[in-house]
Amino acid sequence: MTKEELIAKAKIRIRKTSSDILDEDVGQLVEVALTDLKRIGVNSAYLDEADIKDPLIIEAVLVYCNANFGNPDNQEKLLAAYDTICTKIKGGGYHREISQTID
Repeated sequence: MTKEELIAKAKIRIRKTSSDILDEDVGQLVEVALTDLKRIGVNSAYLDEADIKDPLIIEAVLVYCNANFGNPDNQEKLLAAYDTICTKIKGGGYHREISQTID
């Protein structure tokens, strides 16, 4: 999945169907989420902008965007969900190269 496809999925997740100036905000949130995942130690191979395919990484980005776009009523729960996903990622071998992960 390309970063553009991930942005499109994020727009669907936050129920934003129109195209307008706020699309830039969604793109920025995707960038921040990917940077945050890198900050917690996710190997850059999982965050390749041309081919992001790991479902846990994708879900982390989508939940992050959903929690931080606007002011959702369930923001606290969404942020807790993001933290839970990050905990799973931290313990899941994502710090290693993809070829070195254990299935």
